[in-house]
Amino acid sequence: MIKHAIFRSHDIISELLSRYKAIVIAFIIIAFCAHWIAKHQRTQQLQYTWLEAPKVDDVIMVDIGKMQTDRVYQAQYRIAQVIAVNDSQLTLKQGRYTYARKRDARRAIQLDNLMVDDYFQAAPWHIPRSQVMPYYQSGAIYAAYRPNDIYVLGGIVKQRALPHFPKHQRAALSAENSQGIGLYQRGELVAAREAFELAAKSKDQWGMYNLATMLIAAEGGEQNLQRGFELLKSASAQGNVKAKEALTSLCTLHQICE
Repeated sequence: MIKHAIFRSHDIISELLSRYKAIVIAFIIIAFCAHWIAKHQRTQQLQYTWLEAPKVDDVIMVDIGKMQTDRVYQAQYRIAQVIAVNDSQLTLKQGRYTYARKRDARRAIQLDNLMVDDYFQAAPWHIPRSQVMPYYQSGAIYAAYRPNDIYVLGGIVKQRALPHFPKHQRAALSAENSQGIGLYQRGELVAAREAFELAAKSKDQWGMYNLATMLIAAEGGEQNLQRGFELLKSASAQGNVKAKEALTSLCTLHQICE
């Protein structure tokens, strides 16, 4: 009986799809277009927000050809990155390389080219804050990205911040913790996590703190909030101020402390 019902349902669905095939295809196309338009609008709104309130390390894609109004237009896509922001102007470092296609500029980011020595020009580039949005509206600035951690479009665009390493306590830090910091800086997160694990086993309060932050952020392996909580408690008990702050933040964001 059940098998008969399943086959019958399949026949009905097949018949309906065959009869209304054109309508189904049209509906799928319309749904896809609506999704694309909505996604495009969200992206534009996000970029607008970033350009209205820029931050250091934001990546801005520019078309120099549209800024040079004294000559015949020729596409000249270039990558710039924010290095300073104040109320009156935006200061950027500008790439030395010009691309003929937008996809080539995106590809340069994805290949980590922004981390190559001398990728950017030495002289800073200043843009009045009042000019940023007109540039965006004219297409002279055609895209903006805010790094997710150290990444934009899957490529590395800035150095990863070092774990906390207070000068007055450097002599007390274990060799494993110091090794972990070096590995972390180079982006070798799995190895860094292993080094901090060894430091934590030796009761190094900074090793425990650094390992806890990696466990909480799922860096170098799976997330483990419970272990991170326990490590922060241990480091905090040794008087580690940063561990106390991180513990408060963890308890605010998660129910792990109850």
